[in-house]
Amino acid sequence: MGNLGKQSALLTVIALIGINALAADCEPTWESLQTVAIPEWVKDAKFGIYTHWGPYSVPGYKGNTYIAEMYTTPEKDKEGYRKFHEEQFGPIETFGYKEIVDQFTAPKFDAKEWVDVMESGGVKFAGLCLAHHDGFALWDSEYTTWDSMDRGPKRDLYGEIAKEVRKRDDMKLLATFHHARSYGFSQKSAKNAGFTDEEKAKLDIFDPKYADIYFNPDYMTKEQFGLEWQNKVNEVMRKYQPDMFWFDGLSGSIVSGVINEDALLNCFADYYNNGTPYVEQTVIANKLPGTTLWNFPVGFGLRCYENGRDMERDVRGDWLIDRAIGYPWTWVRNKTYKQKASYHIVSIVDISARGGVMLLSLTPKGDGSIPDEEKKIMAGIGAWLRVNGEGIYSTRPWKVVEEGVTGDELRVVRENRKKPGVIQAKWGFDQLEQSKGQAFRFTRSKDYSSLYVHVVGVPESGAVTIQTLRTGNVAKNGAGIASVSMLGSDEKIDWKQTDEGLMLVFPEVLPCEVSYTFKVTPKAGKIDDAPREKLDDPIKRKGDWPVFKGSPLG
Repeated sequence: MGNLGKQSALLTVIALIGINALAADCEPTWESLQTVAIPEWVKDAKFGIYTHWGPYSVPGYKGNTYIAEMYTTPEKDKEGYRKFHEEQFGPIETFGYKEIVDQFTAPKFDAKEWVDVMESGGVKFAGLCLAHHDGFALWDSEYTTWDSMDRGPKRDLYGEIAKEVRKRDDMKLLATFHHARSYGFSQKSAKNAGFTDEEKAKLDIFDPKYADIYFNPDYMTKEQFGLEWQNKVNEVMRKYQPDMFWFDGLSGSIVSGVINEDALLNCFADYYNNGTPYVEQTVIANKLPGTTLWNFPVGFGLRCYENGRDMERDVRGDWLIDRAIGYPWTWVRNKTYKQKASYHIVSIVDISARGGVMLLSLTPKGDGSIPDEEKKIMAGIGAWLRVNGEGIYSTRPWKVVEEGVTGDELRVVRENRKKPGVIQAKWGFDQLEQSKGQAFRFTRSKDYSSLYVHVVGVPESGAVTIQTLRTGNVAKNGAGIASVSMLGSDEKIDWKQTDEGLMLVFPEVLPCEVSYTFKVTPKAGKIDDAPREKLDDPIKRKGDWPVFKGSPLG
């Protein structure tokens, strides 16, 4: 049955979810939802993974917005999508995006292998992007035939991943949704391409019988789309019980009336109240888009910065950075990987020291295989974490975050190239990756019994002096240091603490590459628990949240 024929049954689902939420502790209001704290398991995890993968991976051309770019005229085809498409598949009039979906059979998809690769990288939560802007659902949905069970692979892709994740004792399940933007997305280029009525009549995206897969506003109302969107999210919550949700594109969709805010609040309250059997508390990410308007009101959920975009210099509280293992966000033909395992490793070190979590996206091929280079990168990250994980997992920021290469060098503030006059901040970790013993990061155990000193790179002299760790500045009440060791090494570490700093000598045999973790144990049993240093950061705040323009919802 098509999407538009299922609406009456869906109203019942929304009503039931609202009853459940109202009967629980957390009410379906932003004010009530803002009181839910970020759970410890997320803070402890430090590293998660998902994917950008779908029918757009079959052509593998430039990115994941293929459906929005291919329907254009030759004169408007500046990025060459139509030209590429017609050379590879045939005329857009006879071979549309729905035919690409039929080629998305994913013969090499193996859920166990995928989760094995994820686990090899040392991640603590994992999942898929269940639907991108094309709206194609990678699960077995009752609310659409535009899904992986009815089309393409004829398999419940997310269901298979979920089963494999649940077999791992130390891994939680993630679900990400990007399909709030699907309403009208396939017509993005076409509506400005200058197609005549005769030309439109030959294109499937303008055919009303395909309104339930192309989400054409001319034939599907906002209310119909919003109801379907909401019920898909509710369905995944009930059917697969993911421990964490991440959403893209909701701020604009709620303001424009595409997504119903009351239904969304009921959904979120139900999710927080009922949770899953696998964690003490579920969590929802709150993304900061390029508009600098948070998806949801300030203070709700785990705030998320895409690749560190617009993240403040003095970042505080609980937060997450998401980015691709290699750009663009999806697999493309002849893809290259500028950032190797070492880049992602130093990113994890820096992000952990500041109190954040890194969420990485794999970019599998259209046939369902994970590129060899991505397997190699994941294996490299995992090998490092197996040696240094004690200084990353379950740690918290110390009173001092950094010494040497600082955030002032990693964070670049400049004018947005696409929006003249708009200032944008971007974070990059290239300078940190290039360190040869000049960059230091600090993390601590939750009980303050251990300080972890991360030295990025090996100095030519084989020794470093860290000024932050001078006499009286490490242990509580200045009691001094009892011992120093390097994670992964059995060699005795030579060290000396003076008024100038803590001198550390590297062992002859190094246990890993890229970054090295010294474990400092204080004499008094506790390291200094003084408040974290304050930096000069001009961004206005509300608690630990940067406000920017707030949220369109409050």
